[in-house]
Amino acid sequence: MLRNLSKLLTLCALSLVTSLSMAKEGMWVPSTIQKLVADDMTAMGMKISPEELYAVNKSSIKDAIVHFGGGCTSVLVSDGGLLLTNHHCGYSRIQAHSSLDHNYLEDGFWAMSKEEELSNPNLTATIIQEMVDVTDKVLEGLDENASQSARSEHIKAKIEELVKEVTADSLLNAYVRAFYYGNQYLLFKTKVYKDVRLVGAPPSSIGKYGYDTDNWVWPRHTGDFSVFRVYANKDNDPAAYNTENVPYKPDHFLPVNVSGVEKDDFTLVYGFPGRTENYIASTSVEQVLDVLNPLRYEMRSASLDIIDAAMRKDPLTKIQYSAKQSRISNAHKKWIGQTKGLKRHKAIAKKDSLESLFKKRMTANPEWSKKYDGVLEAMAEIDGNITPLNIGRNYFIEFFYMGPEILRFIGNFKELVVMSKDESVSDEAIRDWITERKQKLGFYKNYNADIDRDIMIAQLPMARQAIKKHLSVDIAPLMEGDVAEYVSRAYGESVFTNKERMMEFLENYNRKRYKKIGKDKLWQLSVAMEGMYFSRVKEPITVMRSQNDSLMRIWMEAQMEVLPERVYSPDANGTLRITFGKVEGYVPFDGAEYDYYTTLEGVIEKEDPTNPEFNLPSKLKELYADKDYGQYADEDGKIRVCFVASNHTSGGNSGSPVLDGNGHLIGLNFDRTWESTMSDIMFNPTICRNITVDIRYVLFIMDKYAGAKHLVDEMKLVKKIEEAAPVEATSPEEG
Repeated sequence: MLRNLSKLLTLCALSLVTSLSMAKEGMWVPSTIQKLVADDMTAMGMKISPEELYAVNKSSIKDAIVHFGGGCTSVLVSDGGLLLTNHHCGYSRIQAHSSLDHNYLEDGFWAMSKEEELSNPNLTATIIQEMVDVTDKVLEGLDENASQSARSEHIKAKIEELVKEVTADSLLNAYVRAFYYGNQYLLFKTKVYKDVRLVGAPPSSIGKYGYDTDNWVWPRHTGDFSVFRVYANKDNDPAAYNTENVPYKPDHFLPVNVSGVEKDDFTLVYGFPGRTENYIASTSVEQVLDVLNPLRYEMRSASLDIIDAAMRKDPLTKIQYSAKQSRISNAHKKWIGQTKGLKRHKAIAKKDSLESLFKKRMTANPEWSKKYDGVLEAMAEIDGNITPLNIGRNYFIEFFYMGPEILRFIGNFKELVVMSKDESVSDEAIRDWITERKQKLGFYKNYNADIDRDIMIAQLPMARQAIKKHLSVDIAPLMEGDVAEYVSRAYGESVFTNKERMMEFLENYNRKRYKKIGKDKLWQLSVAMEGMYFSRVKEPITVMRSQNDSLMRIWMEAQMEVLPERVYSPDANGTLRITFGKVEGYVPFDGAEYDYYTTLEGVIEKEDPTNPEFNLPSKLKELYADKDYGQYADEDGKIRVCFVASNHTSGGNSGSPVLDGNGHLIGLNFDRTWESTMSDIMFNPTICRNITVDIRYVLFIMDKYAGAKHLVDEMKLVKKIEEAAPVEATSPEEG
């Protein structure tokens, strides 16, 4: 068990003769910057101190970084709680407010006063108050020879104690996350604001310009931003939505640099990356490339073909399925790029080489051999044994959760069946349940049974065949004959696929009618699919993953001790991180070289009126024709739209502020290049690039296109600082 993590990290830092290209790799915990990489950041162009990035007893830039809805990042840019994030991060909220009469997806939305801002139930804005290393407290009293299950129970209990202690203060939330695969634990104290309102969003023809064609692609011309506002109670504390709430007054907000960026400028991304696996073994990479990515890609291709065709035909369907389509397509295209990138850059061979070097050094050192011999072989054995379970799990995810929506919706009625069978449950309790359920049928607003049926017809044979082959389970034992005929009949007869049938069923329900539910063919399929997962996959895969977690903890320690010359930032786990790099283009393949920025001219060049992915609003074309750019043009009189840099980013970094060396906002991170999607497993500084929407394009769209200059006026605009005088993020008193 690793108790000397700090010592090993220091050893790694001292052993690393850092080239600046090496230094770009990694997602660093803000509280460790001073000790581990501050010198590298300064050498690359950072002019502010680590304390200005993260401090506890005084305000710092970390107080302006907001976890948006738990899945994206956002940034505070005014003393009135104004929040910038990506358009795709706010997309589901924009869609929820849209209708044929008020099509904010198509037309955009701009609140011209605070009274016009739109509330968003269940949307949260989480701000980190403090990070505390609690490794010693979590591992205190743990038997070093404890089994993995005993270890997990011990750690769980300790974490619950720590969280309970923090949340005794009703204003604070808390969570603990493992780092370095359980070699370190950090406690995060947070405030969660529950009143977050939509302020503005460009039309999708700007905010999603290029749609799926350009997703994960450079050059890029997407104005991927949206605007929200955080509200608090009169004491500036978190509160549920209330008309009496007032705009939140942040401890810090970021000034906005309107001078822009140039090649080789320092860049810092501050946000909440979701998940990376940079330290997994070669056999695990093989499974991703050869088994999991092809499976997931095939399933999503089937559903996207159907959804895309339907959205092209009908405006209402386009509104209903826009957010769903984005959710499905995003990872779909990523997996293609990830697979190509890892294969092209020989990820498995490089992992093999690293593991060979590790074994050579380990066998030459008796102490290391005693601790680490056999760890790689044990992980390889688990990777082999877990393959059929991983196949079952991923088909369950792709079919049950990402495929036909009706399968998940049916799960809401399991409680009704259980209650109806239980004679101790009163008829009144059942009626109360039904009354509540009738008020929660919003599912049907964005549901199209014909589309769902066609997805089922396409995906069911793939899932059924693979699960039967690898797990010897038939998820549709009663299905006979033609799949399309069987599924079409099931959808046509089901009580679940039609709102009117559902309402009639609930209004006339009595406890004996649960038998009708049991005869529903879609109910049977939903139950069979869940039954397969919970009876054949969940428990054994949990056991194997637990065993692998234990081995990964040892493997992580082993790498840091035996190979101290490598860079060891902890894998992303949804917690606050800093990554740094510089503005630079790249060579994606032989014979091609990409510049580091794009312009409005390129937006116009890409327009294709026959392709809905590349339609442009007429007003934007007029602004281009008139060159009505205001203060947002560069020195050549052009509007820059996006730029790329060499920051190590991942999912969850969407909406992350991109800062210059002075801590000023220069853009919003929103994507990676296709070649960079491999960076969740292997980061290559020569090829991996994050894509950022230039903040000047954001301001230009707000001001000149939307006529929402009042939002720009809320911000503190600054010019580029040429000298080394550091500038802190702006406090409300200063702004």
